Amino acid sequence: MSATVEKALSGRSIFEGIKPPMESGTLSVPDLLRRHLTRHDMPAAPDPRRGRACDACHANKTKCDGGIQCTLCAKRGISCTYKLVSKGSSDGKTSRKNTSPSNSPTSDTPVREIGFREAFASAAANMRTTLQSSPKEDEVTAGLKRITAELVSRETSIDGTTRMSTPDKDWMEANSKVFFERFHDTWPILHAPSFFPMDHALVVSVSVVMISSWLKNPDGMDEPVLRLHEVLMERFFEWISEKLVARATLLRGMLVVYMREMEFFVCESAAYEQRVHFPGTFIPWLQTIRERWKRLIIALYKIDVYLSIARGQPASLHREEIDATMPSTFSLWNAYGLNVFFRRLSQEPTDRVGFKLSEVISNPNSPAKSLVLLEDVHLALCGLLPGIWNHTQIVRRTTEAGRPMPNSLTSLAWQLETWKADLERISHQCTQCFHADQIEEFPFFAYVGKYEEEPQRAKVAAMNNIKCLVSDCMMTYHLQGMQLYSDIRIMNTVARFSAQATGEDSSKSLRIQKHQSQLNAWATTSESRRALLHALSVLRGCEADIQTNEPQTQSIDPIAYLTISMSALVVWAWLIFSEHACNCVPSLSHINVGVDPTNLQSTAQLENWIQSGGTAALHSIPLCRCVAEGWMARFNALLPQGSRRWELCDDVAPILQPVAAAS
Repeated sequence: MSATVEKALSGRSIFEGIKPPMESGTLSVPDLLRRHLTRHDMPAAPDPRRGRACDACHANKTKCDGGIQCTLCAKRGISCTYKLVSKGSSDGKTSRKNTSPSNSPTSDTPVREIGFREAFASAAANMRTTLQSSPKEDEVTAGLKRITAELVSRETSIDGTTRMSTPDKDWMEANSKVFFERFHDTWPILHAPSFFPMDHALVVSVSVVMISSWLKNPDGMDEPVLRLHEVLMERFFEWISEKLVARATLLRGMLVVYMREMEFFVCESAAYEQRVHFPGTFIPWLQTIRERWKRLIIALYKIDVYLSIARGQPASLHREEIDATMPSTFSLWNAYGLNVFFRRLSQEPTDRVGFKLSEVISNPNSPAKSLVLLEDVHLALCGLLPGIWNHTQIVRRTTEAGRPMPNSLTSLAWQLETWKADLERISHQCTQCFHADQIEEFPFFAYVGKYEEEPQRAKVAAMNNIKCLVSDCMMTYHLQGMQLYSDIRIMNTVARFSAQATGEDSSKSLRIQKHQSQLNAWATTSESRRALLHALSVLRGCEADIQTNEPQTQSIDPIAYLTISMSALVVWAWLIFSEHACNCVPSLSHINVGVDPTNLQSTAQLENWIQSGGTAALHSIPLCRCVAEGWMARFNALLPQGSRRWELCDDVAPILQPVAAAS
């Protein structure tokens, strides 16, 4: 019997030379073969009387190319069967129409076996290929579980150098074919002609196998595939998040996306959640719920800006998304006791809730200008990041292409200086109120928190709070100024190369050489000198605050350390790449910051130095590349040391080396 079936598989008739009986009520040759295959659990062949169409194609009235798995069924991901009998037949018997004298074949009528032989041979060939190329499911499941166990026990790494082990070669290569047959057409990520699982990183190969297993048997492979995916994600985040800043950046991104999906930044959605989950009419209760929502958005927005600047990336959360009105004052938010709350509520500038926060911080000339507080200015300065980041990318691309520079710098510089003017105005008003004992005047009373029963103590605490806010705003102002007038990312790349390169390693990649040429060109422009003035202002201000022990030196806002690190990076780049960064070279123009001029307010002398260039000094100490290490030591002294050192300091300015902790 096996020889007979093999003969049929070869495409030759098993009844060559034999005239089959075709009397009424008997079966034709194709029917005999189909019955034999069905009884012996072999793949069913197409019925020649149905035009060789499978059940699905027959039901949809589409053309079927036959085989154990036709093309259409393979694309649909369904089983290809030939269980249905032809129209007019029953239980494998020929229909009455076929057994009628006029339709019954006689000895002179040829048997319709040619089409069947071709279809059956095609089905057999497909069956052989599938059986040879498709691994058993238990083998795939065992392989996936073994890889999962190795990842959990950390016997296997997921870095780019790890490859699959040799025992997994056969089943992985066979199983990956489903990936390229059903997934690759829609997502052509990999290069199919050159893909071999053993030649790619473990993460890539395992991902291909997971997708293939899922597509092939979504029910049977559910548990091992999902478990492997879960373990891979855990190891992946551990692998790319070795540093605290990187982990915080990933968490920030996921949090923003999740809150965006929840419509957390939409005012109507927040109001609905309040009505459903926090119903009531008690004013202090409702005020607390609304303000908590606003301040959570504000905190997330500031953190997003800080991390984006530290990593040299665009912001994830845009100010236009913040659909919230201006928050209440610090005074009302920190009212201890209902009597204090209602008294301060009557003094609250109620017009603030009539303006959207996103509109106020995006327009320096907003109608709410008289209601703006220091924290609003801080948010507005943070909101300049997307525009500055886009400007930097455009400048970088146009410079590389040799095209004219864009004129977006003027608008951004105007916004930056306008917000600084508002900062100085509010700071001056608060200082006047403090010295005149006008605690109840706006904007000073907006920062009175605790110590209601001790007016003098409350006054001092409010002034300390104001000084810290002013310092944070000034740090943000200088930070955005340095980003506007210089390409911090290029500086960071070159500085990292310089810090890691040894004396013997003088080789430079084309990328480093290109960046160094860009910094040489930058050092000759007026933008480099404006960035340098921002950096020197940071150094001068921080050293002065430490000497006088000002309250802002105790600020825990990371913006201060971020700005100090970036200032060190800008000064280092100017010292290394500027032709005027050496007092040994005579210069027609010179500026001594802190002496002449005593401050950095715009003067004719200052503008002349910015436009024409020249040497520079800070408090009569020259900025010379010969003493570059000494200047870096001054910046380094302003940063925490030992275990208190912030990781982002080293990320932003790799040229700063932490001072070794005393033993």
